Amino acid sequence: MGIKKKLFPRKSEQKDSLVANAKSHIHKLELNSRNYAKRADISRQNAKIALTRGEKDRAKSYLIQYKNYQKKIDRMNNIRTKIENSLHAIEEGQMISQTGDLFGGIRDTLQELSVKANPEKVAEIAEDSEQYIAEIEESAEILGGDLEIDLGISVDDELNQLETEILLDQSGEMPSAPSEELQYIPEYGTEEEGAQVDSKEKLQSEIDKLRKELEG
Repeated sequence: MGIKKKLFPRKSEQKDSLVANAKSHIHKLELNSRNYAKRADISRQNAKIALTRGEKDRAKSYLIQYKNYQKKIDRMNNIRTKIENSLHAIEEGQMISQTGDLFGGIRDTLQELSVKANPEKVAEIAEDSEQYIAEIEESAEILGGDLEIDLGISVDDELNQLETEILLDQSGEMPSAPSEELQYIPEYGTEEEGAQVDSKEKLQSEIDKLRKELEG
């Protein structure tokens, strides 16, 4: 521990030390009270014995000791009660202080959020967002427009020819519902899947080869 820390301890360390000393002092007061209680009990018993023996003056002397010990016990108890009340006040004050810090943090956070969530600013952001969305949708419509128009390609003749071929294949009738047996042929993926299978087999072959070399 540095000299600066010894000479100028932090407030939290001072508080912890103070509380520890207070609790230690309460323990000492309790021990003193118990000691005085035992002495008081002995003095009272001796007063009884003195009266039994007919020694009245000595009995009075023991009773004076008894009452004096009782006063000391009351004094110890009063001191302990005051210290305990002070400790309770420290604990309560610490709790209130921590609660104040918590509310302070909440206030600062709310203040920061209120700036970001300002109604005018949120409305402005929402308006800008709607404009950007509209522009993106407009661009999407342009890019995803009718290819026949965009490319200047007409497929009416080809479509009529295909319909004629289907009519001939179907004995002069177009199918009323799409057949589940007919599936579209994937344009991509067949070669890639084959390549993935070859790649996996090649990798497994390399692994088996390395394993044999290690075992050999």
